[in-house]
Order: sequence, then C-alpha cells, then structure tokens
Amino acid sequence: MTPPAKTTPSTNGFPPPRLASARRATFFVLVLLGTGLGTWLMSTFVAADGKWRWAEIGLLLTFVPLYYQLNCGFWTALIGVWLQNQAKSDPTDLWQTISHEPADAPLTASTAIVIPVYNEDVTRVWEGLRVTYQSLVKTGQIQHFDFFVLSDSDDTNKWIEEETAWLELSRQLGAFGKIFYRKRRKPINRKSGNVSDFCRRWGKRYRYMIVFDADSLMSGSLMVAMTRIMENNPRVGILQTFPKQVASETLLGRLMQFAQSLYGPAFMAGLNYWQNGEANFWGHNAIIRLEPFINHCALPPLPKTVPFGGHILSHDFVEAALMRKAGYAVRLLNTNRGSYEEGPPSLIDTLKRDRRWCQGNMQHFWLLFAKGWHPMSRFNFGHGVLSYVSSPLWLLFLIFSTVLAKFPDPDRLPPAVNAGQLLLVLTGVLIFMPKTVILLDELFTGRLFKPWKLRIMTFIGSLMDTLIFTLMAPVMMWFHSKFVFKIVLGQGVKWVAQRRKLEGVDWREAILTFGEVTLLGLAWGAISWWVGSTFMLWMAPIVVSMVLAIPIAIWLGSGQSGLRWGLFLTPEELEPPSVLSDLQDNLAEVKGRIQMPPEIEKSYGLMQVCLDPYVNGLHVSLLRRRNVKDTREYLDEIAERLVKTGPQGMKPVEINAIMNDADTVTALHHRLWAAGEEELAPFWSLAIKQYNLAATHPFAHLLANKETVPQAT
Repeated sequence: MTPPAKTTPSTNGFPPPRLASARRATFFVLVLLGTGLGTWLMSTFVAADGKWRWAEIGLLLTFVPLYYQLNCGFWTALIGVWLQNQAKSDPTDLWQTISHEPADAPLTASTAIVIPVYNEDVTRVWEGLRVTYQSLVKTGQIQHFDFFVLSDSDDTNKWIEEETAWLELSRQLGAFGKIFYRKRRKPINRKSGNVSDFCRRWGKRYRYMIVFDADSLMSGSLMVAMTRIMENNPRVGILQTFPKQVASETLLGRLMQFAQSLYGPAFMAGLNYWQNGEANFWGHNAIIRLEPFINHCALPPLPKTVPFGGHILSHDFVEAALMRKAGYAVRLLNTNRGSYEEGPPSLIDTLKRDRRWCQGNMQHFWLLFAKGWHPMSRFNFGHGVLSYVSSPLWLLFLIFSTVLAKFPDPDRLPPAVNAGQLLLVLTGVLIFMPKTVILLDELFTGRLFKPWKLRIMTFIGSLMDTLIFTLMAPVMMWFHSKFVFKIVLGQGVKWVAQRRKLEGVDWREAILTFGEVTLLGLAWGAISWWVGSTFMLWMAPIVVSMVLAIPIAIWLGSGQSGLRWGLFLTPEELEPPSVLSDLQDNLAEVKGRIQMPPEIEKSYGLMQVCLDPYVNGLHVSLLRRRNVKDTREYLDEIAERLVKTGPQGMKPVEINAIMNDADTVTALHHRLWAAGEEELAPFWSLAIKQYNLAATHPFAHLLANKETVPQAT
C-alpha cells in the first residue's frame, strides 16, 4: 500500500519539515554540547597528566553514555516547560486540526476498541468497559465504535467469569452486536499475537483500532476527538496519548501518579518537540490506522535463541518503527485528561514488569542494524537499549570509582580539583534542575491546582518524592543490572499475569527479594570504610539505600499513601472525571462478592460451568466445534476422574482440555446432576450444596447491576 498523497503541513500529520529539522537540530546540539563538556571535565579530572590507567579508561567509557542520557532528560524537560509557557499555540499541535469542528459533528469512520486480557481481575476489566461504553453513549457517537475483549486467559475461573460477564454486561447495556468476546485456545505470541489475530479476522471491517490494556480507561469525548484527528491527518499512522496513572492505593502507586501529573506534561511536550513524526508507541491508550498497520506492521523474525531472540516482547516500539518506515507518522497527542491506566502497587511488582520490559528492549539490539529504518526509529531503539544498559554502566562506574579511590596512582600529578568540583556542580544541575523548574512553574502558574494551599502541598510532595526516588535509585540499579546480565547469559522471562492490586504487605517476599541488596550494601559499606572516610561519605547515599532496601520496599507497598495528610494529590483525585468516579462507584457496589469455601473458591469457574445450566450453555455455545476422535478416550478418562476425585490433583492442562471440548462439558453437566451423592467426590457434593444455597444468579456479583443503558442510534 502506498502512503496517501502529501497534503498541507496542518492536515497531513507531519510537522512542517523545516520546523521539525530546526527543533531536532537544536535539541541534539544542546545535548551533545552538554555531554561534550561533561566528558572533557571528567577526562581532565581523572587524568590531568594525560596518563591513563585501565580503571580510568573504564570510568570514562561508562561516564559518557550516562552523561548523554542525563543531558537528554534535562533538555527534554526544560524545552517542555518553555513550550508550555509560550503565548502562541504550538504549530505542530494536532488538536488545532479539529479546532474548527463542532464536538457533535458526525463521524465517518468505524473504530474497534480492543482489550487484550490474560488472567485479569474480571470485575475491573468489565466495569472499565462499562464506563467507557457509557461515556461513548453520551457523545452520541457510539454507533461508530465496537468493543472486542480478546482473552488469552488460561485460568479456568477467569475464563468462565469472562464469558458470563460478557453476556451479563451486553444484556444490561443492550449492547449485543457492539461488545464482542473471543477466547483463543493457544496464546501464540502473547499480546501482540492476540492483536494480530484480531486484525486478521476483523481488522478490515474498521478504519481505526484503539488499543487498551486490561487496566486502561478512556473518556468517550477523547476517543471521538482522536478519531477526528486521524480523519483530518491521513498520514498519521499511530496517535499515542499520555495515559495518567490513577486509582493507586499504596505509597509507591501514589508517588508514581503524583510524579506523572506534575512532571509528565512537560516531558511529553519536550518529547513532542524533538520526536516530531517519529514518536514511540507505548502499546495502549493509542489509536492506530488499521490498513497500514495490517499491511506493514507484522513483526519481523528474530534469531530463535532467547533471550535476545525469540518472540518480540516490546512489540510497540517495533510497530511504531514499521509504521514510520511505511511512510506514516507516529505522533504524541498532548492530553492532560481522558486517558488513564493503573500502575504496579509495589516495588516488587514494578521490578517484575521491568524484567519483561528489559528483555523486550534488549531484543531491539538486533534491530539497530536492520536495513530501512528511519534514523529516528533507529535512535529510539538505541535509547530503549540504553534505558536498561545504563544501570550496569552506573554499577561499573561505581566499581571503577572504588578501585581508583583505593589504589591511586602515586606518580600522577595532583588532580584538577576545579574540574572535579565544576563537574559535580554541573551534574547536580542536570539531575535536580528539571524538577525544580517544573515545580517553580507550578507554583507560579498553578497548572495543576489554583489554590495556593494545594500548590504548597505540591511543593512539599515534590521534595518528598525526590527523596524517596533517590533512595529507590540504587536498588533499581542493582536489579536492572541483574536483569541485563541474566539476559546476556541466556535467561529468558516467562509470561505471567500482572498483579494490579496489593492485598497486604508480604514480609517474606520482601526479605527474599531484597535480602541480597541489603547484603551488598553492607559489603560495599565495609569496602568504602576500608578505602577511606572521604570515599565512604561519598558512597553513603548509595550504601544506605541498599541497606534499607527491605524496609523501603515494605513501606512503599503499604497503605500509608500520604492521602490523609494531603500529600501527593493529583487533579483526578480532587475532581475525578466521570469515567473514574463511575468506575469507583461501580467497583464499590460489587465489592461484596459471594463468599465461597476455600476449596470451592479455587475452582469456582469449573464448578459453575459444570453445574449451572445458564453458564454451561453459554460456555458450550462459545466453543468452536473440533474433531476430537483421536483424543476422545483421553477426554473421557480425565472427565471420569474429575467426577470421582474432584479437581484437586488434576493438572491445569487437563482442566483446560475438558473446558475446550463442548461434548465433554455438556456430558459433565448431565452426569453431575444425575449422579447420586455416593458417586461424587466430596468437592462436588459441597459445590452442589453451595449452588442450591445461592439466591441470585451465581455471577450476579461480578458486575454492577445497573439499569439498561439505551443504545444510541
């Protein structure tokens, strides 16, 4: 497919070429000048006499990429603040392309909203879908949007709950034919394979696709506006919003959402300044033009050997590069409201997510050398690799520093103290000035909060968040270094469901996870003391952070979130948009889930599909008929064992085999209700009693039983 003909700069989706080139040149000149100055000061400091030892060479080689990365963040933030304070609107802002259109103007394109799920909290997924659907109804444009929940869940309970939740929600909203559910038998290529499967089966029916994560939430007005922008900018292939973290209950979660609200808009504006039409796709809360995505964005094969090879994990960066290679722009949309997500509740969950992201970014090493990429796409791949390689570089920098402090060269000339002091001051400016400038901007402009009391609380919260993130940094450095080393040694990562809510603090998990960091901190503290008191003082912040890793992790995962003192507030907490307030109300309404005995709870979905005729019939109707002549004897054998012994001791693969065969599931339903109590395992006797005690439909607790929402025509 050839890209559409180029139109005027205001409607084709790309920024004006001269402006884009000038901005990019300005940014990289500033970054390279800052990096060059720091490199000169460091080389002058460590080798004033021009004589280099191996540790000094290693120190400089690790310093340069770290200082380059520091300069990139510094100039991105400062340019972002500068753009935010311009009297005239940014000429590259895509919002301008729809500013002349009335909000209720009819759409001319169909859009699919796809929600890939994998063993997620069913209630949260479907209640999020409910409020998104209702928000679209209020815009009067619901007829142009369809929803697809794409399941790869291999947990039987989740699978059955998803099916019943789909039917119940569609009934409540009158949305049959608007909300669809599909469960894959084999989760090939994980999320990217799930979306690819949708594109092959149904993609040609739609012009656009909005991709959600399981915890995503977007307002109807924003999705309608994004569709209009895509219509008016035919060469935009992917339009990525800024999803703000919300609904956090732990200290870490509220710190993250506070930092996003305060610092995020400036960094987004800065990224848009120099990325232009070659931005990155973050995998969710974005709209995609389906025709070029289907034709050009199939993921390229990598070497089969994991972890550098195998299936591409960070598929979103690659899809953005392929879209740009096909001649379409990938743009960031400046959004402060309307696009939301939830984040990891604890430091342990953050590290688990980072482990997957680390391997995905390290895979991009192969793509750096592939042919045909736009230079900025290659640059984005390199930045993705550097975002994790910077941790082992920092670790090596500290090791080289320790060696040089303990074994100084007795013959070298006195160091250039002024160069060292100047470098220390310059580094401090690069680290702390972006936050300082953003915070001062908030104090004077009140972008987040107009009342002065809230601005002062924001100032206090920023000081505390800087302290806490400083304590976290050495711990994250150690784990990210471990991740990189494991990947280099060939250790891959498994696909597991994400934990999005934390139910209490697990001391044992924290001790097992962070015990080695504590020991490393103690050892490094002893080495620093052995090296000398001055060096020990210089290393103290890192050593203290490592030694306190366990209590810090427990504290960050606790419910002491600072809310009671008014700290870390965000605009969404004080004035929640309707999609957020409606979601919280609905989740509170269904919180009182029917309680089952533990032995039943673990196999709740299996119990329902076998006993409840409503659930059994629904499940069978959604299964694809298969020819199982060769496996009929095996299915009959495990089904008989399930009846006589219960699910205890049965393998998940056996339960899934039963659940995937319509004839076996139907026969089980009849067999269990026809059998005498003496023929059944104790599990089934208890399950039948619990089922008979249920006064309401067994899945009524999963969804808020709202009045039916009339479907817009």
